[in-house]
Amino acid sequence: MADENYTIQKEASRILHSILLADSRLQIPESVKAAAARTSFDPSALSAPFLPAPVKCTESSTALWALLATFGNAIAAERYNLPDQKVVINSDVASIFLFSFLLLQVGGKPISDLEVRKRYSIYDTTSQFTHWRRLVTNVYPTRDGRWFHLHGGLDSTPCLKMLGLPTHRDVAEEMDAIEGLTEAVRQFDADWLDIEANEFWRQAGGICLTPEEYRDSEHGKVVADEPLYLLEEFTSEKLPPVPWPNIETKTYRPLEGIKVVDLTRAIAGPTIAKLAALFGATVVRVSNTNLPDLGIVLFESNLGKRDAHLDLKSSEGKLALRRLIEDADVVLDGYRPGALEKLGFGPTYVHEIGKRRGKGIVYARENCYGWKGPWKHRSGWQQISDAVTGIAWLFARMWDADAVEPVMPFLPNSDFQTGIVGCIGIMNALDKRAKKGGNYLVSMSLNYLNSFLISLGTQGPEVQKSLREMWPDMKSRHYDDLHRQMRVLSAGLPKLAPQVLDPKYFTTIKANLGVPDEEMVFVGPAATYETTKLGYDTGSCLRGTYEPKWPNEE
Repeated sequence: MADENYTIQKEASRILHSILLADSRLQIPESVKAAAARTSFDPSALSAPFLPAPVKCTESSTALWALLATFGNAIAAERYNLPDQKVVINSDVASIFLFSFLLLQVGGKPISDLEVRKRYSIYDTTSQFTHWRRLVTNVYPTRDGRWFHLHGGLDSTPCLKMLGLPTHRDVAEEMDAIEGLTEAVRQFDADWLDIEANEFWRQAGGICLTPEEYRDSEHGKVVADEPLYLLEEFTSEKLPPVPWPNIETKTYRPLEGIKVVDLTRAIAGPTIAKLAALFGATVVRVSNTNLPDLGIVLFESNLGKRDAHLDLKSSEGKLALRRLIEDADVVLDGYRPGALEKLGFGPTYVHEIGKRRGKGIVYARENCYGWKGPWKHRSGWQQISDAVTGIAWLFARMWDADAVEPVMPFLPNSDFQTGIVGCIGIMNALDKRAKKGGNYLVSMSLNYLNSFLISLGTQGPEVQKSLREMWPDMKSRHYDDLHRQMRVLSAGLPKLAPQVLDPKYFTTIKANLGVPDEEMVFVGPAATYETTKLGYDTGSCLRGTYEPKWPNEE
């Protein structure tokens, strides 16, 4: 029987107060716990779950937004003498935040518009969005009766070579590509693919495990007790407390004056930096205009950032990055594990810069699998985390309790929620730096987020039944990748949950995407304060728009 008293708001409040704030591993200061009494949830938002998911995506996102906003409130209280300020969290916005790039409008046109697509497709330098290459990133059956999620990343060529397939093939229909790839993958056992892809070809991929199989795996056991983020402190007499910047402000955002170097691509890492910018930070994103990128995401995830081109394999590029870091408060690493260390900018050296200047640095890093265990070195993406942690099997079981094939989620939930977690961890570290001094290391992973989400439990049987009836077209197969499912989501949302697309949930700003005087309309913040006004200082920009310098140096 369904719990008639269950609401998104009540469950989000329970997650915030009984789980997040009570988790000693997160090292949440007493000031934040006290500020939580001034955090509430907007009762005008939808109260019943409406996204066709068996896990509590909306409730979790809403609770994490609440913790992020509460951290911000505690910092604003200290910086700007706002001890009684309240903040309200809207769960409708926290929901659409999870696929916000799909709702972006540029120059009055949706992100799906052909003209807009042409503009961001310049970053698809490896032709990833042909049917043949895009659908490499998908779940396929293996010879031994299991399921393996291939992932082409930003270049499917290594995966296709691994399978002995042509790197390009002109196919008329998506199903033609799916059938060809299915036949190829079925020639191999899952364990062979797992080792071959990850260890030889250095390409992301993972066996679709149930939650129980993941927990019982060697890696799952090692990371079983890991929190949503790890916060490590490195104190030194050379690193005294760093007061919050003394700035003039009209918005009273908690991170104003904080400088962040954003070394990330894809979704989770850029979302961390995007949220830092929303809360007031100055963000310089370091990109390489010679490399591919996710243009459809970039147009939205570059909100509030100054994007600068650097080739970090050149001495000039490395020196320019070091100059940026020498005046930074936060360095955000979203590269493949170990990649920045090879370039000379891992936590050890960045923290040494902090010691040399006498002012601590927060080094924040995000990966797929976590920071210990046999898979910690592997690259990964949201789909791979969803596959290995058991999320895909939970989605399959929502539609059929005896499901024989996994089904991937229709939205990059773990990416966006890891983005919230990362910004929370950074705020926590900056707060500790202000009080105690020192260098800090903040570590997040997609698997940590998914394990947390699974630990919250699935929606009840009656809720899942109502969602199946509400979204019959969302019943999917193993080969329905994110793109195929998002088409169904985009078509159904205006009819099934029109309230979440209310214009009041969106914000307009001038864009810097190559067309003069163009505006962009995007999903606004899920948190509203009484005095503090969250927002971006600039709209999204193209890669390489700015010089690799801080604004005060120009």
